[in-house]
Amino acid sequence: MKFTDKFTFITTTVVLSCIALVLIGGFFSLRSLSLKFHENRIDGVVQVIEAQLDKHAQKKQFDVWLPDLLDASGIVRLQIQRDDLVLFQNYYESRDFFPDHLLLEYQYKLARYPSVTLVIHTRRPYDSLTFSAGPLLGVSAAILISLLLLGFAIRWIKKQFRGAELLEKRAKYILQNNPTARIAEPGEWPMSASKALDMLNQKLEESKKERSYFDAHIRGQAFLDETTGIGNRLAFENQLDATSFDVAILSSALLLIKFSELDAIEESYCKDKRNALLLQITELLIEFSSRYTDPFYGRIDKSEFALILPQMSYEETEVAAKQLTKLLLQLQLPEDFSIDDFFYIGVVNFSYGDKPLVIMEDLNRASLVAKHQVMSGWYLAEQEVKHSSLIKGTVRWRSLLERVLEKDSLLLYRQQLMLRDSMSELYSELWPRIIGYDEEVIDAGVFLPMAEKCGLQQRFDLLMLEKILALLVMRGEMSKPIAINLSSGILMDRERMKWFIFELMQLSKPIRRNLVVEVSEHLLVDSYYPLRNALISLQKVGCKIAIDNVGKSIVNTGYILDFSIDYLKLHTGLVRDINLRKTNQMALQSLMASCINSPTKVIAVGIESNEEWKCLLKLGIYAGQGTLFSTAQPMPI
Repeated sequence: MKFTDKFTFITTTVVLSCIALVLIGGFFSLRSLSLKFHENRIDGVVQVIEAQLDKHAQKKQFDVWLPDLLDASGIVRLQIQRDDLVLFQNYYESRDFFPDHLLLEYQYKLARYPSVTLVIHTRRPYDSLTFSAGPLLGVSAAILISLLLLGFAIRWIKKQFRGAELLEKRAKYILQNNPTARIAEPGEWPMSASKALDMLNQKLEESKKERSYFDAHIRGQAFLDETTGIGNRLAFENQLDATSFDVAILSSALLLIKFSELDAIEESYCKDKRNALLLQITELLIEFSSRYTDPFYGRIDKSEFALILPQMSYEETEVAAKQLTKLLLQLQLPEDFSIDDFFYIGVVNFSYGDKPLVIMEDLNRASLVAKHQVMSGWYLAEQEVKHSSLIKGTVRWRSLLERVLEKDSLLLYRQQLMLRDSMSELYSELWPRIIGYDEEVIDAGVFLPMAEKCGLQQRFDLLMLEKILALLVMRGEMSKPIAINLSSGILMDRERMKWFIFELMQLSKPIRRNLVVEVSEHLLVDSYYPLRNALISLQKVGCKIAIDNVGKSIVNTGYILDFSIDYLKLHTGLVRDINLRKTNQMALQSLMASCINSPTKVIAVGIESNEEWKCLLKLGIYAGQGTLFSTAQPMPI
């Protein structure tokens, strides 16, 4: 109940109780006064009778005037007793009959005749009186005026306390982390409290931003190159480890660009000239990488840059190397330097499971060959084994994907996330799989990019959602939660989101709580406000929200406190060999510090060894996921 409702309820109750008490008190007072007045009248009759007895009046004389006196005084029966003997009893049969329980009895001892007692039975006061609206008009008017004044007072109180209700409403929004609490509503009262909330809310927002900036700064110092602002060698090593051991990435391209004359430019000109050229190179690499999905680019040495392009076949790697060379030939160099022998590129195409050490050896050999070509160019290390899943043409991919959609043959695989005790399951993450032409199981990271190229991405998303909804119903309310990774396309599509929310609302609240929606961090950062609104809507219907691939790139983590993320899933590159990498431990501690004032729990992904898990437990991780606990297994629908 709102404060104003409580206040008006108490006020109304008190006023009505006072009116009732006044009326009840008045009734009893009037009754007491009327009885006292009636008793005085009877005393007067007794005095008259006693005076006549003193005059020795005869009974006949009493019969002349006594009946009228008794009738006028409301006396029905007169009885004279001496001790216990009744000397005289007079009852007037001609008058109306009155039952004994409706009569009042009075007994009087005569002062001059102590042994004589008069027993008198009288009618009750106002017994024959009939009430009409007229006599009660004054009381009724007083009650009506009191009620009108009460109604006016309640209306005035509600109007005055409206501002306090608005202030209380905003305070509740602040406690719920509702973004609408940032704006004060007109009419908030008291004004000083409203201004204090504005000031404190502003300071809170600023502290959140400062915490996020500080976190980004700490990780930036560890994983970003100071001059160019892109990834450094540590970030490159983390990304290479994560990509080479990602089961969803069959093969990838790694390009190492070395600029042989950068130091000479600094010697001939100045450091600023060299830094300007580095920024020019960085812009070209960013422009080139934007053509590919989920790329990594970084400066790993003073004059060396590296590119990792996931999900690239050998032929696609060759095309990418040619395009990058053509782009770098556009560099604007000082007049004394020629672009023809300014750089060389070593290229290697590596497969899932290849060790990073072996990949780097192949890359260095390719770079050495490219260097001996004298002219600026590239060299791609030879590769004998090619993955058939990646070299399928678009037509064959479309045919395969449409067949999966028509036959509804999408498979679901799950992997459990375990809590700190390594025994209790937090939830299971689900991944889609399909069967290829050669009966091989193809991961989502392979076929979903091709589905996007073929314009079938949304159909796969909808099919996945339908299966998830059916699975939630089948598993019931007492089952462990399951997680699904949704693309930004379906989350930002209003019509499809309306359909999804409507379908979720048909389920019971405990079942809705069993769904965890995962979104990649880079997607959230790229389309923050549309995705934020969609995720908040899912939270309101009971779903939980997880952000994955956290730590892959250095971004502002203000979203953690902005709308209360439930889970934060670390990128595998940050977790790999974390027990040996102090820098990764520092970055993880910084991320966890960002979650201190929020309900967000941090989850490590890609755990493969007990040493990694023990280190993560010491750092305070909430849960873990990886082959150390379980591998992805088919899930029946």
